[in-house]
Amino acid sequence: MENPKPRLVIVTGMSGAGKSTALRCFEDLGYFCLDNIPPRLIEMLLQLSEQAQAGLKGIAIVCDVRSGTMFDEMSDVVDKLSADDRPLDIIYIDCDDDVLVNRFKEARRVPPLGAEGGIERAIAMEREKLEALRDQSTVSIDTSSLSPSQLRNRVLALYSEDGESKRILVTLMSFGFKYGVPPDADFLFDTRIIPNPFYVAGLRNLTGNDRPVYEYVMQHEQAVDLAGSIQKILEQVLPHYPAVHKFNLVVGIGCTGGKHRSVSLVNHLAEELKGEGRRISVQHRDLERL
Repeated sequence: MENPKPRLVIVTGMSGAGKSTALRCFEDLGYFCLDNIPPRLIEMLLQLSEQAQAGLKGIAIVCDVRSGTMFDEMSDVVDKLSADDRPLDIIYIDCDDDVLVNRFKEARRVPPLGAEGGIERAIAMEREKLEALRDQSTVSIDTSSLSPSQLRNRVLALYSEDGESKRILVTLMSFGFKYGVPPDADFLFDTRIIPNPFYVAGLRNLTGNDRPVYEYVMQHEQAVDLAGSIQKILEQVLPHYPAVHKFNLVVGIGCTGGKHRSVSLVNHLAEELKGEGRRISVQHRDLERL
């Protein structure tokens, strides 16, 4: 029997990491959305929203340290909500400290816990307050190397398909090692054993999305063997993730600059891994970098 209660999504995590961007995605998806909700008001909000809007698709709220001392109740509230028969997701948005510092400086904003003692100290205090809630999260997204549009694509890929929230989402992400590895990747693979199209006349200024580059990469035995090995590993492990309530898998596939070999292999694997019981999302993280 279908659960009549709409899905509740609690967006939390570090200030400056992208929670507002994530919440706007849920607005676009037709969720009832509210920002900066104290934990003790969540249950009241659920009752009111359900009474006011029959057939509500879902409810998304942001709850974080801006609630002050009231936020200390959050872990207990989550435990209580988890015991209910409502679909519940807790999305934890994270980011490296140095990136957060730069974001606060560029935006000329003060962290919620103040700037006395420096931004770094405020960030450290916030991480300590969020530690328990991070452990309770069902989805974790690190935005250290993601643009706002890439974060948006990640959230939309997770929640945009009605009735498919229990189908595992595999995010295949190409990246360049020179720009750092994706911090939230569950698997990392290195394509630098494959000859580099960058050094081939006529291919340097193209990408793995262009047919000549794709064909050049995939003609090599190393590429075929590596793609086959990655596919075999993923097909072995994917059926077991739903049993441990994990429905979001990030697979990082890297090359030097994130434009040729990694892009080609991601595009190849996206076609090979399509199948019943899983969704495939493709992200080329560094394709637009100069």
